[in-house]
Amino acid sequence: MSFLFRVAVYVPVLYLIAIVVVGQHHTTAAATLRAALRRTGRWLVWTAGLLGAMWGLELLFIGW
Repeated sequence: MSFLFRVAVYVPVLYLIAIVVVGQHHTTAAATLRAALRRTGRWLVWTAGLLGAMWGLELLFIGW
């Protein structure tokens, strides 16, 4: 399975999850969608950081 396909599935699903999480704290749809977009971006940064850390640990313990 290609990396691009995985990202194409991961990002929309992450956004839908963020809508549910953020929707509990906002009263209007516009505010919910804006906050969900910001939260999705934050989660994507965390995902990239965690993947980078796992890659670094792999190189450290397993080697190139």
